[in-house]
Amino acid sequence: MVMTHQTFRLLLIAAAFFCPTVAAVAGDTALEQRATEVRAYIASVVGDLDTLVIPQDPALLPQPTFNDGTLRPEYVTTPEKVELGKLLFHDPAITAIPADPSTALTASCGTCHFHQASFRAGQVNSLGVGGQGFLDEDGRARRTVVPDTLDGELGPTPDVTFDSIDNPAILSLGILNSVYFEELTWNGRFFLAFEQDLPPLERQVRAALQNHRINADAISDIPGYVDLFTAAFPEMADLPPNELIDLFQIVRAIASYERIVVSNQSPWDAFLAGDDTAMTIEQLNGAELFFGKANCNACHTGPGLESSTYHALGVAEHPLIENGEQDAGRANISQNPDDFFKFRAVGIRSLKGGGPFFHGGSAETLEDVIRYKNAAIPDQMVSTLSPQFVPLNLTEQEILNLTAFVRDGLYDPNLERYTPTAVPSGLCIPNDDQISRYDAVCDLYGDFDLDGDVDLADFGLLQYCHSGDAFQADEDCQMLDRNGDTSVDLLDFATFVDQVTGPQ
Repeated sequence: MVMTHQTFRLLLIAAAFFCPTVAAVAGDTALEQRATEVRAYIASVVGDLDTLVIPQDPALLPQPTFNDGTLRPEYVTTPEKVELGKLLFHDPAITAIPADPSTALTASCGTCHFHQASFRAGQVNSLGVGGQGFLDEDGRARRTVVPDTLDGELGPTPDVTFDSIDNPAILSLGILNSVYFEELTWNGRFFLAFEQDLPPLERQVRAALQNHRINADAISDIPGYVDLFTAAFPEMADLPPNELIDLFQIVRAIASYERIVVSNQSPWDAFLAGDDTAMTIEQLNGAELFFGKANCNACHTGPGLESSTYHALGVAEHPLIENGEQDAGRANISQNPDDFFKFRAVGIRSLKGGGPFFHGGSAETLEDVIRYKNAAIPDQMVSTLSPQFVPLNLTEQEILNLTAFVRDGLYDPNLERYTPTAVPSGLCIPNDDQISRYDAVCDLYGDFDLDGDVDLADFGLLQYCHSGDAFQADEDCQMLDRNGDTSVDLLDFATFVDQVTGPQ
């Protein structure tokens, strides 16, 4: 009997019914065969799959070098520098000099770069100092402006000021895989703005610390940091604390930490390491599209799947850009008219949960990004629209497959490994405003006296503070005045509930 393709399929179905193990093996075989095909195809495009690999050992990650390739010893990453940098990055004590003193010590680098959002801000407005709140009960960013911080020039809306609110009019980019990037911003401004003698990461950390009002003096006063700095910089151990703990050491420590924050535990990483069952059929098909028909790798290359190239895609502006205005993008830095409205092709590894996307935050999901690129219909017309911004002609299933690869195949689910459980200051991670303390479960809902328990003492405090004399004399009572009417009453409790859980 000649076994036709149809006969083989019927036998396979029968085998699956009577012997599920056979079906599993057959399914794995089909998956493994597809993985082999896709791996060979990608290799034919990029030449060497190793050019896409992020090492598992942090010691094998790139290090700062001179032009001749020799290491720059003062910037070499060590475990001690990484540990110190991780703590500094997440410690709100570092934001000690805001324009509004009431918001001091409430935000950190981790405020706009936290692991739950793939070390991005997780929302269109990247509110650092002057913001309050962290994540809602579904794990989504919900940071808002602290009321009554109007001590500077009014910003785009009546409740935002440029002086007291750290809120740039552009989407906050992540630090993930930044060891592979020459530039971390959308327009490349840090490459030109700060000391060119610094390596790329150190240069950008130095710029960020200045922009976000960091105060090194505040760190030197915290017990525990002196020992940490001594361990990280043993060659400076004999210096007094105010010289040991200075901006240069802080920059080197945070840059060392950022250098090892990589996404190398995704299905894609396992696939590159030879695991034929690491990705699903949909993700494999999407990977083939990424390096083939969709031509994503024209701009997203290397281990971090990014490039230091700039392109105009005509996407909508950030909400803080005034109506009718346009962000000039790269041209703001290069002063070249050909660079108008161009922005960097950023890294796209492990972006699941890191939305929104594009420099103005106009795409809510990664699927939205792919559909925008596939249609190639700009949100706004610009004179420098990229010649690569053309319809991709992907089918509906191909869009879903490409989304499955970018969203799930590239996703590292274990980024929490880069976040400390506590910082030397004892402040809440990554924000220490009161609403964030509840969101991050540093404080309990209803624990008004902050003793770690919700009990009768909390209601006693409310009763005590209800007295006008107590309110005027006791700062703890003034903190309970949630609605700003200079009294403590039931309206404050309602305001408290709204701030913590959202309006009911």
